[in-house]
Amino acid sequence: MEQTEQVNTYLHFDADLIEKASSLKDADKEKKDTFRKELQELFKKKDLESKTAIKANLIKIEEDHKKALQEFKDLKENSLKKAEEDYLKIQTPTKKDQRDYSDIRKGIEINCKRSMRKENSSYESLVTNTKLLRKEIHDEYLKILSLAGTKESPVDRLKNKQLEYYGTVNLKASLLSKKFWINKIPLLMLLLIILAYYIGKTITGYSGNLGDVINNGIFVAVVATGAVFIYSQGGFDMSLGNASLMCATIAALLYNNTHNLFVSLLIAVLLGAFLGIVNAVLATMLNLPVMVMTLTMMNILAAISDAIFSSNGGLISVDEGMIDNAWVYASFLALFFILCWFIFNYTKVGRRNKFIGSNKKAAKFNGIDLMKAGLISFAISGIGLGICGFLFACTKSGSKFGSATVLSQVGLNVVIAIVFGGMTTSGGPKSKVSCAIIGAFFSVFLDEFFAAISTPAFQVGDYCYLAKGIIFLIVSLANMWDTRGKMLASGGTIQ
Repeated sequence: MEQTEQVNTYLHFDADLIEKASSLKDADKEKKDTFRKELQELFKKKDLESKTAIKANLIKIEEDHKKALQEFKDLKENSLKKAEEDYLKIQTPTKKDQRDYSDIRKGIEINCKRSMRKENSSYESLVTNTKLLRKEIHDEYLKILSLAGTKESPVDRLKNKQLEYYGTVNLKASLLSKKFWINKIPLLMLLLIILAYYIGKTITGYSGNLGDVINNGIFVAVVATGAVFIYSQGGFDMSLGNASLMCATIAALLYNNTHNLFVSLLIAVLLGAFLGIVNAVLATMLNLPVMVMTLTMMNILAAISDAIFSSNGGLISVDEGMIDNAWVYASFLALFFILCWFIFNYTKVGRRNKFIGSNKKAAKFNGIDLMKAGLISFAISGIGLGICGFLFACTKSGSKFGSATVLSQVGLNVVIAIVFGGMTTSGGPKSKVSCAIIGAFFSVFLDEFFAAISTPAFQVGDYCYLAKGIIFLIVSLANMWDTRGKMLASGGTIQ
């Protein structure tokens, strides 16, 4: 009975093949390899047949779809025509008759739009299900391999992903979709500002170092990537700039005393995570808004940094020997981004953060521990601060730096980066880690663009913060306008 039920779960391969696979589970490697080759050939044959069938079915589905849409249009025109004829039959129409006629027209328009929207949705679903036939066959192929005691190869897994992509992604529909291009606006704007920077640099002869620009972009991107976890909850951190400077200071001093890069990096990361956790814990214990707590921490860290710099004569000298390679800095960013992207998209942490950003009260009533989620988010953000501080200290190897550095602008640049990348300051379902990278480099290249087009007679760079403020307001309004209708009712603030 059990074997019969197992056979019935296979729709594309016959029962004899399933029984043969089951009998090979304890067979030797040679028999399994032979069976695998036979199964591969059979799969290729069925896959080729399914391609032909899918192509024919898609043509028919598209024809039926066009026919249905045309029927809706004809029905709409006929209904409007009849409504008009009925209205014209009234010899002396009153205002009520005019309103009724207008309401009938609107009703016909709305019903037609709803019907066409439903038809389009049904069409897309039917196309997807039809194209997924190849993946269904491949899934059964993998099940039979497992039944025979044979492990699937990396090529098999890649093939499965490819067939899933083929079935679920409609490239033509995506390219024609308004939403697709709206989501690509941040990336297009980044490319545009980079182009504008090069044009301005060529015209004015600006001598800015592109390597420094990229390094500054990496600093902001690392911090912004970690800060996504805070902002996705609707949180805020004003202390990012001073905290990253503190991590850089400690990393430099440790390296001067130990000349050990690993120790310098480890302590900087632990310090960053500690500072993040302190913000979350104090905000919870004192029942203060996170923004107030982080603003207080920003001033505390500024005072501590000033004391450290004063005790070192105002400047900290960094010994030679630290990493001085932009590709290594980019590798740190790539690894941290991949880690955060995975955690945010494939673990409970990211899903809970989006839920909290949508509605804190609903998240709490659904059993989400807000304090625990806050601690994890601030700790991950702190790791980004530590990496940023270490990388900044590396760029100063063999030189000195003071309290007035590019890190002092990191906090503002992170906010602009996250918002420009497509997130709202309230977090929620639109939160994504990728926005941090695009927004960070846009913010840095915007600074450099203003510096590049400045002349001795007119320092355009003086208006950079004004431009950033305007961009921030415009993008924030656009993001909120697009999101507010889809958000759950606000649940207020719960510490």
